[in-house]
Amino acid sequence: MKVIESYKRAIENSDENLLKEVFAPQVRVEVPAGPSVNHPGNTAALILSQVAETAPGIKGILTADAGNDWYFLGFEGQLEGEKLQAIDQVHLNTEGKIDQLIIYMRPIPVAEKFAEAILQRLQPARPRAL
Repeated sequence: MKVIESYKRAIENSDENLLKEVFAPQVRVEVPAGPSVNHPGNTAALILSQVAETAPGIKGILTADAGNDWYFLGFEGQLEGEKLQAIDQVHLNTEGKIDQLIIYMRPIPVAEKFAEAILQRLQPARPRAL
C-alpha cells in the first residue's frame, strides 16, 4: 500500500517526481463522460502534479482497498472558493506501479472548471509580441 500512500501524498503536494516513481511506463487515465487516454508515465505525472496547484489545499480523506489490485482514494478541496470532491480509482500492475486511473469529480460545474484550469496550466507559454 506504500505506492497508494505515495500517490496520495504526491497529489496533495504537486510532487511530479514522486508521481514518476509510482506510475508504470504507460498509464491509462479515464474520466467518465470524458476522454480515456494512454499517457507515458512521465506525462501522466506532469498532468497529475497540477492538481494541488489548481485546487490548493486538496487533501486525501479516504483510502480503501477494493480488491484485485484496485484502490479508491477520496479527495476534498476547493477551486475558486467552491467545494470539489474527487474519487480516484487506482489500479496497480504486477510490478506494483499505477497503470490505470479512473477519476470521478463532483459537482459537475466545478469539475468542468477544474478540467479547464488544468488544461490552461499545461498549455505552453506563448511568446509575447515585441
